[in-house]
Amino acid sequence: MTAQENADEAAAAYARGLDAGRIEQRLHGHDEHLRRINGSIDSMTQALTYLTEELRANATLFSANVTEGRRDASERDRIAAVRVEEAGIVASQRTVRWTAWQRLFAVVGAIVLVVNFGLGLYLAFGR
Repeated sequence: MTAQENADEAAAAYARGLDAGRIEQRLHGHDEHLRRINGSIDSMTQALTYLTEELRANATLFSANVTEGRRDASERDRIAAVRVEEAGIVASQRTVRWTAWQRLFAVVGAIVLVVNFGLGLYLAFGR
C-alpha cells in the first residue's frame, strides 16, 4: 500500500468512526428520551389509577346518598300520609252536626234574645 492509499483508508476509517460515534451518541440520546417518556407514562398511569379509584369511591358514595334520600323520601311520604289521616279523623271528630230540632231551638233562642235586648233598650231609653 502506498502512503496515499494508507492515508485515504485512515481518513475513511476516521470518518466511519465519527459516524459510528454520532450514531451511538444519537442512540444514547434516544434511549434517555424513551426512558423519560416511559417514566411519564408510568406516572400518568398511576395518576389515572388513583383518579379511577377516587371516582369509583365518589360514585359509590353518591349512590348511597341517593338510596338514602329515596328511603328518606318514602319514609317522609309515609309519615305525611299518616298525619293527613290523623288530621282527617280529628277534623271529623270536631265537626258538629246539628239535628233539625237543635237548629230550630237555636233560631228561636236567637230571636228571643234579640227581642229581649230591643225591649230592654226601649224600656231604658223610651221614657
